[in-house]
Amino acid sequence: MSTISIAEAILEHWGATVESVPTSQKEESDWLAVLDGFRLLIEEKTKLENPESAAARMASIQSGQVYGSTTPLSPNNRVSGIIGKAAKQLRSTGADVQHDARVIWFTSVGFDRETKDHQAYSTLYGATKTFDVDRRSPLQDCFFFYNSEFFRHQDIDGAYLVVADQGTATVRLCLNPFSTRWTSLRDSPFAKRLVTGLVDPVAQEAAAEAMLVDGPVDRRDSGAVLSYLRAKYGIQKLMNMDMNMASAVVAVPHEH
Repeated sequence: MSTISIAEAILEHWGATVESVPTSQKEESDWLAVLDGFRLLIEEKTKLENPESAAARMASIQSGQVYGSTTPLSPNNRVSGIIGKAAKQLRSTGADVQHDARVIWFTSVGFDRETKDHQAYSTLYGATKTFDVDRRSPLQDCFFFYNSEFFRHQDIDGAYLVVADQGTATVRLCLNPFSTRWTSLRDSPFAKRLVTGLVDPVAQEAAAEAMLVDGPVDRRDSGAVLSYLRAKYGIQKLMNMDMNMASAVVAVPHEH
C-alpha cells in the first residue's frame, strides 16, 4: 500500500481521524476511522485493470487498430472473492477492535474503472435492471434479484464504491439492509459527508425508484424471482435485463 491510500486521503478530507490497524498473525482490516465519535472499521481493496487486457489494448493501439471490449456488469465471481476476503478480515479485526460499523472500501482505478465499479455494485446487491413491457417504462434497479454478497455477509454494514482517476474520485456509500446496524451507518457522520452517492435500497423502493426482492424465493431461479416481483408490485409483464459495458479506443496522432 502506498504512503497514503485513496481511502485514507478521502476520510481525512472529511475530517476523520484515521489509524491503521496493527498487524498480527490474523488477517486484519486496514483502517479505523473516527468522525464525530462514530468509529468505522474499514477494509480497503483496490481493483486494477487485468494486465493481460492492458497488454492486449496497448498492442492493438500501437498497431493502429481500434481496441474494443464488452464486459458483463452482472454479479462477478472474482469480485465476490475479493469481497469475501474483505468480510473475513473485518470479522477478524472486529472481534478485537471496538467499532460502530464495518465497511468494505472498494476503489476502482485504471482504464476499465467504471466497469469494475458497476460489477462491484451488482455483486454486493445481486442487482439487475427491471422494466414493464406494457408501459415501456424506463429501466429500474432491482436489488437482490440474484444471490448477493450483502446477504451472504450480513455483518458487513455497507461498502464504499469509489472510482478514482487523476486526482479526482466519485464516491458512493452502499448500505446493506440485511445488517442489524445499517440504519446506524445511514445516520452516521460518514454518510452525512456525502451530498449525493448514498445508496439506500429501502428508501429507493419506498420512493418507487427501485425494486427489492425481500421474500423467500430462490435467487438461482430467475423465473421464480420475476414471478415474485410481478405479484409484489402488481406488474404482469415485468422483465429483467442484465447490462454490459462496451468501450472502444484508438490512437489519434497529435497535430503540431
